[in-house]
Amino acid sequence: MNTLSVCVWTLDDQHLRSFDRRYGVRTSGYVSLASTSVDRAKLRHATSYGPVNAWAFRRLLRNLSLPRTLHFADLGCGLGRACILAAEYGFEKVTGVELAPELCVVARENMSCCRLPESYRSRIKIVEGDVLDYCAATDDDVFFVYRAFSVEFFRRVLTKLAEGATRRRRPLTIIYTERLSWPPSDGVKVFSEDQTFRKVDERSMFGQAFHVYECSAKS
Repeated sequence: MNTLSVCVWTLDDQHLRSFDRRYGVRTSGYVSLASTSVDRAKLRHATSYGPVNAWAFRRLLRNLSLPRTLHFADLGCGLGRACILAAEYGFEKVTGVELAPELCVVARENMSCCRLPESYRSRIKIVEGDVLDYCAATDDDVFFVYRAFSVEFFRRVLTKLAEGATRRRRPLTIIYTERLSWPPSDGVKVFSEDQTFRKVDERSMFGQAFHVYECSAKS
């Protein structure tokens, strides 16, 4: 069943692009960051953009039932598909953080023209910059990561998030995801290295695997 799901949604992302047609945006396909103006020295930590399966991510948010008052951030947002879905879910504030200027341009265009009510679109902001810098000062509550970084860089990101949870004295939620068609990475293993992170949910849908963790504030 998983193999069939992967085949169907790969076909959709590459050719049918049903999400893009429904929302009037451009978020499908894969983009190598080597084809952008990103500093070459940073490419070993972030290599490409790929869209999350929209139907799976929508169902995950519905199943998690996170409070709509929370602030959501997509770390490595690419063309912004997850941001659209987060705003549609109803998060009070949605931020997409992206290193590549070219992807930021398209993501902002997508936010301005997507077929969501203005009350939802106005909640979304696309920030061009380094994820590590953003995580050092953010006040967001829910963080989404689609296998965007090297393991080394991801450890540093999680350290920043853990420090933020302690500073603000409230827990954070991290949603980490990968496509089932890809070889497994060490991304999930990084969470087990720090007892600050506690797994609260794990499931696979439509060829997409999701791992949800809560980061508690250290005393």
